[in-house]
Parts: sequence; structure tokens; C-alpha cells
Amino acid sequence: MRLSLKTSQGGIMLFLWLLLSPTAIAWQKDKTYSITILHTNDHRGHFWHNKNGEYGLAAQKTLVAEIRHEVAKEGGIVLLLSGGDINTGVPESDLQDAEPDIKGMDMIGYDAMAIGNHEFDKPLTILHKQQQWATFPFLSANIYQTSTGQRLFKPYLTRVSHQ
Repeated sequence: MRLSLKTSQGGIMLFLWLLLSPTAIAWQKDKTYSITILHTNDHRGHFWHNKNGEYGLAAQKTLVAEIRHEVAKEGGIVLLLSGGDINTGVPESDLQDAEPDIKGMDMIGYDAMAIGNHEFDKPLTILHKQQQWATFPFLSANIYQTSTGQRLFKPYLTRVSHQ
């Protein structure tokens, strides 16, 4: 999905830019900003390519790098997001608590991951261990510790940085 918005649309553009941009620069009135959002979900341990040489994290890294390069040449930014469900897939991943998947996602450069329902196929201690392996944040606005009422994950991510 690609968004190209004129800043005269004010609040929406400012919100998206501050919320999503890993390379935000000072906002300028009447300037067009380009944000390309790449999204994956239901990864579930499929880090290897299939019998036809398709898919896998190596192929994904190549594709994402090509898109980032193309978008950067046009002055835009890319956000890479996961909708979660990295757990419960193939034995190579399941037996290692999805560590290969998370480390692969780090190498590709994910910006954030939403918590999916399959993240709870394993105990919460495993999910916290996975968070420690990741350099990207795990996000959820509606998961609370029932005994304390406290959120277990960050509800959102705000990124502001300068080129």
C-alpha cells in the first residue's frame, strides 16, 4: 500500500508522519510526502523457501531491500510491519520458539509487530523472551495483565527522527 498525501490534509499527515516515520524530517506546508507501507502476517515459521524456490525470509529481504531502494530514490520512506502470528508453523521454528523467525525479521528490518493470537500458543514467558530477541517492538493496545490491569505491551509506537 502506498500513501502519497499533501500536507494540506494537516492532521492526518502529521499523525502518520510522527507515528510511522523512521526518517521523519521537519514538516513543511504544501509539500507532498510519500510513505510506502509493507505488511506481512501469519508468518508461522515459514523462513525457508518452498519446493519452487518461492517465499522464505531471504527472498523477502531481497524484495524489501529493492522496494526500499526504489522508494528512497523517489524521496519516500518505507515502513515494514507485521500483523503477528509468527508462532506455530514448522517444527524448525516451533522447537526454537520462533527465534529464527524473529532474528530473520530483525535482519530484514521490521519496524514493529502486532501481537497475534498465535503468539499465545506458547506461554507468556516465551513471548517475553521473543521480545528480547527482537530489535523491533511488539505492539498491542488491548492485552492486559488481569491481576494488575496493566498493559503487557506498548499500545503504539511514535517515531520522530531527522535525516
